[in-house]
Amino acid sequence: MTHPAPSPPYAPHDPYRARARAPLSKAGIPRSARSLAILFTALATLGFFVGVGFWGAAFASATHGTARPEEGLLTIGGALLCVSVLLCYGQVFAGLYWVYKAWDWLPPEQRYTRHWRSWIPPAQAALFLLIPYFQYYWMFLISCGLCDALDRMRVMYPTGGTSSKGLAIAAGVCQLVVPFPIGAILWTIFMSKCERMMQEMSDASARMPYAA
Repeated sequence: MTHPAPSPPYAPHDPYRARARAPLSKAGIPRSARSLAILFTALATLGFFVGVGFWGAAFASATHGTARPEEGLLTIGGALLCVSVLLCYGQVFAGLYWVYKAWDWLPPEQRYTRHWRSWIPPAQAALFLLIPYFQYYWMFLISCGLCDALDRMRVMYPTGGTSSKGLAIAAGVCQLVVPFPIGAILWTIFMSKCERMMQEMSDASARMPYAA
């Protein structure tokens, strides 16, 4: 079910009532958000595959079913897989921070989507991803909503490319089917593309004259 998107002029009680246009954030999204997400994703992926490799080596050491798998290799592989799970949680919280900063960068009047009945503050955009089961709907909503907001803003701040809604949907589907590492990697690529668009818009905004 879709809901009508809010549009100007805004009602007097609206927290995002119309205001004079101001320059966009010159810095765009802090690079720390992307760096943390990439770091946790890379380490978790490495730990997962190395751990599976140790388990494979342990079972390969057994010959014709007469020898037991090497316990030391099994222990190391299990430990690495446990560490990978913890790193996945780190990647999740880094992703929440990235989503928060992306929605916080958007001008207040752009923080909406036609699939949600009210405005979406940055904290809500990130924290609703922690609601069990509901997050499967919410991750599509905020990713596609971010794409729609960036495409609307391209009218005022032209960029070299459009938003990657197709990639956002693909990343969401992979998060449902193969959340790690494929889903995490695709989502990181999607957010990186959005971040580049935001930086281009920030640069374009800095070159525009604004009334004092």
